[in-house]
Amino acid sequence: TQQIQTRRANRATQSRLESAISAERTIAEIGSLFSKMTNIVSMQGEQISRIEDDVEASMGLVDAGAEEISKVYGMQKGNRGLILKTFGLLIALLFFMKLY
Repeated sequence: TQQIQTRRANRATQSRLESAISAERTIAEIGSLFSKMTNIVSMQGEQISRIEDDVEASMGLVDAGAEEISKVYGMQKGNRGLILKTFGLLIALLFFMKLY
């Protein structure tokens, strides 16, 4: 009976040892996963910063483009009378040239 109890105790000890080793492996895997996750989050933060910089640069370019379009529209609107006068003069010249 002493031997049976010793064997049972050894089996229980061996089982606890295997459980402890398994738990240690699992904890090491979880630590590795957290480390990888930290790296991924860091990389995503850098990407978000780059995207934010690109968006800000794009906004500046869009604003500059809008200003240029406003200038061109103003110039075109101001030149409308001149364009009409020029075409009127050309038509008058063509009309008089046709008459002579």
